[in-house]
Amino acid sequence: MSKQADALAAIAGLNVYDVSFTISPEMPMWFLYEPPEIVPTLNYATHGAAANRISMSEHTGTHVDAPSHFVTGGSAIAEVPVDTLFLRPYKKYDLGAVPLAPGQIVELEDLKAAEASAGFTLESGDVAVLNMGWERHLPDGSDPREPGWWGRNQPGLSADACRYLADAGIVAVASDTVACDVAAKDGEILSGHGHAESFLPRGILIVEALRHLDAVPATGLFCALPLKIAAGTASPIRVILLGE
Repeated sequence: MSKQADALAAIAGLNVYDVSFTISPEMPMWFLYEPPEIVPTLNYATHGAAANRISMSEHTGTHVDAPSHFVTGGSAIAEVPVDTLFLRPYKKYDLGAVPLAPGQIVELEDLKAAEASAGFTLESGDVAVLNMGWERHLPDGSDPREPGWWGRNQPGLSADACRYLADAGIVAVASDTVACDVAAKDGEILSGHGHAESFLPRGILIVEALRHLDAVPATGLFCALPLKIAAGTASPIRVILLGE
């Protein structure tokens, strides 16, 4: 068989999980950014076709932060190798069994306990996926909050937890919160060790605002491609996880 046929055969039996937000003007956002605007520019009745103009921050919905977001001279999103997030092994950390609170810090021992519970070891080249259980606070979640709350509040990671993930040699870290490692309460940023120290300065990408992580297996393949934005500090992406 050819390499292409081998690859298709290997993934043919895997389940496909879409863990991305739908981009819309009503979607929840990090509190420093405005929601996207989608404005019709053509319509069937007048033009015989339909088209929209989309205006939004790079950091909208499910998206990936490039090193240049926090690092002077860091790689912009168009400069990141295109296969960084494509068909990479992922390991999912289930951290929300005991409900986390806004501003709460996930410690290194919490990560190790999640590894032991799921039975995996984080390896070089992996994507670390953090399931904080934060989706429950979305408007359609099991514990919904008022509009805007989700974008102003979230748990984060301790400095030791961030260093541990980075030292393992991961290519990216992803989460179901709007700013991944950043802890925030009522719009006050309490910590951000990954953005400022362990992840972006070391070329490790940060993927934010995933959904439906409870349904995906603990291990599998992570698939996403950012837009090729010149000087982009981030890009919206559609994240697909493949697993058994």
